[in-house]
Amino acid sequence: MKSARANIVTWADEASQAAIVEVILGAHPNHTVMGEEGSAGPDDGPYTWIVDPLDGTSNYARDLYPWGVSIAVRETDGPLVVGVIYDPLQDEIYSAERDAATATTMRVSDTTDLRSALIATGLQNDDPAIIHEYSLRVEQLHLHARGARSIGSPALALAYVATGRLDAFVEKDATYAWDVAAAVLMIEQAGGRATDFDGGPVNLGRGIANIVATNGPIHDHLLDVVNLRRR
Repeated sequence: MKSARANIVTWADEASQAAIVEVILGAHPNHTVMGEEGSAGPDDGPYTWIVDPLDGTSNYARDLYPWGVSIAVRETDGPLVVGVIYDPLQDEIYSAERDAATATTMRVSDTTDLRSALIATGLQNDDPAIIHEYSLRVEQLHLHARGARSIGSPALALAYVATGRLDAFVEKDATYAWDVAAAVLMIEQAGGRATDFDGGPVNLGRGIANIVATNGPIHDHLLDVVNLRRR
Protein backbone atom coordinates (compact mmCIF):
# COMPACT_ATOMS: atom_id res chain seq x y z
CA MET A 1 0.00 0.00 0.00
CA LYS A 2 1.31 3.45 -0.93
CA SER A 3 -0.66 5.66 1.41
CA ALA A 4 -4.02 4.09 2.21
CA ARG A 5 -5.99 0.86 1.97
CA ALA A 6 -7.41 1.75 -1.44
CA ASN A 7 -4.12 2.98 -2.92
CA ILE A 8 -1.81 0.12 -3.85
CA VAL A 9 1.31 -0.31 -6.00
CA THR A 10 2.80 -3.42 -7.60
CA TRP A 11 6.23 -4.25 -9.00
CA ALA A 12 4.68 -3.85 -12.46
CA ASP A 13 3.74 -0.19 -11.82
CA GLU A 14 7.33 0.62 -10.88
CA ALA A 15 8.91 -1.45 -13.67
CA SER A 16 6.59 0.10 -16.27
CA GLN A 17 7.39 3.64 -15.15
CA ALA A 18 11.13 2.92 -15.11
CA ALA A 19 10.95 1.68 -18.71
CA ILE A 20 8.88 4.68 -19.83
CA VAL A 21 11.18 7.18 -18.13
CA GLU A 22 14.25 5.53 -19.67
CA VAL A 23 12.80 5.97 -23.16
CA ILE A 24 11.59 9.56 -22.62
CA LEU A 25 14.75 10.92 -21.01
CA GLY A 26 16.93 8.95 -23.37
CA ALA A 27 15.37 10.90 -26.25
CA HIS A 28 14.63 14.17 -24.40
CA PRO A 29 16.97 14.58 -21.40
CA ASN A 30 15.82 18.17 -20.82
CA HIS A 31 12.13 17.25 -20.49
CA THR A 32 10.23 16.79 -17.23
CA VAL A 33 8.42 13.58 -16.28
CA MET A 34 5.54 13.73 -13.78
CA GLY A 35 4.53 10.16 -13.07
CA GLU A 36 2.31 8.35 -10.62
CA GLU A 37 5.36 6.53 -9.27
CA GLY A 38 7.55 9.61 -9.03
CA SER A 39 9.08 12.42 -11.06
CA ALA A 40 12.23 12.48 -13.19
CA GLY A 41 14.24 14.91 -15.29
CA PRO A 42 14.66 18.62 -14.61
CA ASP A 43 11.88 20.56 -12.87
CA ASP A 44 11.79 23.26 -15.54
CA GLY A 45 11.85 21.34 -18.81
CA PRO A 46 10.05 22.85 -21.84
CA TYR A 47 7.68 19.87 -21.95
CA THR A 48 6.16 17.77 -19.18
CA TRP A 49 5.31 14.11 -19.75
CA ILE A 50 2.39 13.01 -17.55
CA VAL A 51 2.68 9.27 -17.01
CA ASP A 52 0.43 6.65 -15.48
CA PRO A 53 2.48 3.49 -15.96
CA LEU A 54 -0.34 1.13 -14.98
CA ASP A 55 -3.82 2.60 -14.62
CA GLY A 56 -6.18 0.15 -12.95
CA THR A 57 -3.63 -1.41 -10.58
CA SER A 58 -6.29 -3.10 -8.44
CA ASN A 59 -7.67 -4.76 -11.58
CA TYR A 60 -4.16 -5.81 -12.65
CA ALA A 61 -3.38 -7.23 -9.21
CA ARG A 62 -6.51 -9.41 -9.29
CA ASP A 63 -6.21 -10.42 -12.96
CA LEU A 64 -9.27 -8.36 -13.88
CA TYR A 65 -9.92 -6.24 -16.96
CA PRO A 66 -9.29 -3.43 -17.86
CA TRP A 67 -5.94 -1.86 -17.07
CA GLY A 68 -3.51 0.03 -19.23
CA VAL A 69 -0.92 2.77 -19.70
CA SER A 70 -1.64 6.49 -20.11
CA ILE A 71 0.89 9.08 -21.30
CA ALA A 72 0.31 12.74 -22.13
CA VAL A 73 2.66 15.55 -23.10
CA ARG A 74 2.00 19.18 -22.39
CA GLU A 75 3.95 22.36 -22.78
CA THR A 76 5.14 23.00 -19.25
CA ASP A 77 2.56 25.42 -17.80
CA GLY A 78 0.84 25.28 -21.20
CA PRO A 79 -1.65 23.20 -23.20
CA LEU A 80 -1.67 19.49 -23.86
CA VAL A 81 0.09 18.46 -27.06
CA VAL A 82 -0.30 14.67 -27.35
CA GLY A 83 -2.17 11.94 -25.48
CA VAL A 84 -1.87 8.15 -25.79
CA ILE A 85 -3.61 5.36 -23.87
CA TYR A 86 -2.67 1.72 -24.46
CA ASP A 87 -4.82 -1.29 -23.56
CA PRO A 88 -2.40 -4.25 -23.72
CA LEU A 89 -5.05 -6.94 -23.21
CA GLN A 90 -7.09 -5.77 -26.21
CA ASP A 91 -4.01 -4.39 -28.02
CA GLU A 92 -5.88 -1.13 -28.57
CA ILE A 93 -4.20 2.26 -28.75
CA TYR A 94 -6.16 5.50 -28.32
CA SER A 95 -4.37 8.68 -29.31
CA ALA A 96 -4.91 12.37 -30.01
CA GLU A 97 -2.71 15.25 -31.11
CA ARG A 98 -3.46 18.92 -30.69
CA ASP A 99 -3.71 20.79 -33.99
CA ALA A 100 -3.23 17.56 -35.95
CA ALA A 101 -3.29 17.91 -39.74
CA THR A 102 -5.92 15.18 -39.94
CA ALA A 103 -8.96 14.90 -37.71
CA THR A 104 -9.08 12.14 -35.11
CA THR A 105 -11.12 9.07 -36.01
CA MET A 106 -12.61 9.07 -32.52
CA ARG A 107 -16.03 10.66 -32.03
CA VAL A 108 -18.08 11.02 -28.87
CA SER A 109 -21.61 9.67 -28.70
CA ASP A 110 -24.60 11.61 -30.03
CA THR A 111 -26.70 11.15 -26.86
CA THR A 112 -28.58 14.37 -26.08
CA ASP A 113 -30.68 13.34 -23.08
CA LEU A 114 -29.09 12.39 -19.74
CA ARG A 115 -31.86 9.85 -19.24
CA SER A 116 -30.39 7.84 -22.10
CA ALA A 117 -26.77 8.19 -20.99
CA LEU A 118 -24.50 5.41 -19.72
CA ILE A 119 -21.99 6.88 -17.28
CA ALA A 120 -18.89 5.45 -15.64
CA THR A 121 -17.64 6.51 -12.23
CA GLY A 122 -15.44 5.21 -9.45
CA LEU A 123 -13.64 5.96 -6.22
CA GLN A 124 -10.27 5.20 -4.69
CA ASN A 125 -10.34 6.87 -1.30
CA ASP A 126 -10.56 5.72 2.32
CA ASP A 127 -12.20 8.85 3.79
CA PRO A 128 -15.67 7.93 5.14
CA ALA A 129 -17.10 11.37 4.29
CA ILE A 130 -15.86 11.12 0.70
CA ILE A 131 -17.19 7.58 0.39
CA HIS A 132 -20.60 8.78 1.62
CA GLU A 133 -20.65 11.65 -0.89
CA TYR A 134 -19.71 9.19 -3.64
CA SER A 135 -22.63 6.94 -2.69
CA LEU A 136 -24.98 9.91 -3.03
CA ARG A 137 -23.58 10.68 -6.49
CA VAL A 138 -24.07 7.08 -7.61
CA GLU A 139 -27.67 7.24 -6.39
CA GLN A 140 -28.25 10.42 -8.41
CA LEU A 141 -26.66 8.88 -11.52
CA HIS A 142 -29.02 5.93 -11.33
CA LEU A 143 -31.98 8.26 -10.78
CA HIS A 144 -31.19 10.60 -13.68
CA ALA A 145 -29.22 8.53 -16.22
CA ARG A 146 -29.68 5.16 -17.88
CA GLY A 147 -27.13 3.64 -15.55
CA ALA A 148 -23.77 3.94 -13.82
CA ARG A 149 -20.79 1.62 -14.25
CA SER A 150 -17.48 1.21 -12.44
CA ILE A 151 -14.74 0.31 -14.92
CA GLY A 152 -11.78 0.34 -12.51
CA SER A 153 -9.47 2.24 -14.87
CA PRO A 154 -10.22 5.97 -15.20
CA ALA A 155 -7.94 6.37 -18.22
CA LEU A 156 -9.66 3.64 -20.21
CA ALA A 157 -13.14 4.71 -19.07
CA LEU A 158 -12.33 8.19 -20.39
CA ALA A 159 -11.04 6.69 -23.64
CA TYR A 160 -14.42 4.98 -23.96
CA VAL A 161 -16.06 8.41 -23.70
CA ALA A 162 -13.84 9.69 -26.50
CA THR A 163 -14.86 6.75 -28.70
CA GLY A 164 -18.57 6.91 -27.88
CA ARG A 165 -18.70 3.64 -25.95
CA LEU A 166 -19.70 5.59 -22.87
CA ASP A 167 -21.52 8.91 -22.72
CA ALA A 168 -19.66 10.27 -19.69
CA PHE A 169 -17.20 9.63 -16.88
CA VAL A 170 -17.11 11.37 -13.49
CA GLU A 171 -14.75 11.00 -10.56
CA LYS A 172 -14.01 13.18 -7.56
CA ASP A 173 -11.36 13.07 -4.82
CA ALA A 174 -9.56 10.14 -6.43
CA THR A 175 -7.96 10.95 -9.80
CA TYR A 176 -4.78 12.83 -10.67
CA ALA A 177 -3.34 14.34 -13.84
CA TRP A 178 -1.73 11.05 -14.87
CA ASP A 179 -5.16 9.37 -14.78
CA VAL A 180 -6.92 11.92 -16.97
CA ALA A 181 -4.54 14.11 -19.00
CA ALA A 182 -4.23 11.97 -22.14
CA ALA A 183 -7.97 11.36 -22.28
CA VAL A 184 -8.87 15.03 -21.74
CA LEU A 185 -7.15 15.85 -25.03
CA MET A 186 -8.83 12.89 -26.76
CA ILE A 187 -12.30 13.85 -25.58
CA GLU A 188 -11.88 17.47 -26.62
CA GLN A 189 -10.50 16.47 -30.03
CA ALA A 190 -13.38 14.00 -30.43
CA GLY A 191 -15.98 16.74 -29.85
CA GLY A 192 -16.69 16.30 -26.15
CA ARG A 193 -16.11 18.32 -22.98
CA ALA A 194 -13.94 17.72 -19.91
CA THR A 195 -14.09 19.97 -16.85
CA ASP A 196 -13.64 20.05 -13.11
CA PHE A 197 -16.78 19.67 -10.99
CA ASP A 198 -17.07 23.47 -10.90
CA GLY A 199 -17.13 23.63 -14.70
CA GLY A 200 -13.60 25.03 -14.93
CA PRO A 201 -10.48 23.42 -16.43
CA VAL A 202 -9.31 20.03 -15.19
CA ASN A 203 -6.23 20.30 -12.96
CA LEU A 204 -3.27 18.95 -14.95
CA GLY A 205 -0.69 19.91 -12.35
CA ARG A 206 -0.02 18.43 -8.92
CA GLY A 207 -2.85 17.36 -6.66
CA ILE A 208 -6.32 15.94 -7.18
CA ALA A 209 -7.77 16.23 -10.69
CA ASN A 210 -11.54 16.00 -10.35
CA ILE A 211 -13.19 15.36 -13.69
CA VAL A 212 -16.55 15.43 -15.43
CA ALA A 213 -16.09 14.30 -19.03
CA THR A 214 -18.98 13.96 -21.47
CA ASN A 215 -19.99 13.94 -25.11
CA GLY A 216 -21.00 17.61 -24.69
CA PRO A 217 -24.81 17.88 -24.90
CA ILE A 218 -25.39 16.27 -21.50
CA HIS A 219 -22.55 18.09 -19.72
CA ASP A 220 -24.36 20.88 -17.91
CA HIS A 221 -27.18 18.61 -16.74
CA LEU A 222 -24.65 16.06 -15.50
CA LEU A 223 -22.76 18.76 -13.57
CA ASP A 224 -25.97 19.53 -11.68
CA VAL A 225 -26.51 15.85 -10.92
CA VAL A 226 -23.00 15.03 -9.69
CA ASN A 227 -22.88 18.21 -7.62
CA LEU A 228 -26.13 17.03 -6.01
CA ARG A 229 -28.05 20.07 -7.22
CA ARG A 230 -31.75 19.79 -7.96
CA ARG A 231 -32.89 20.40 -11.50
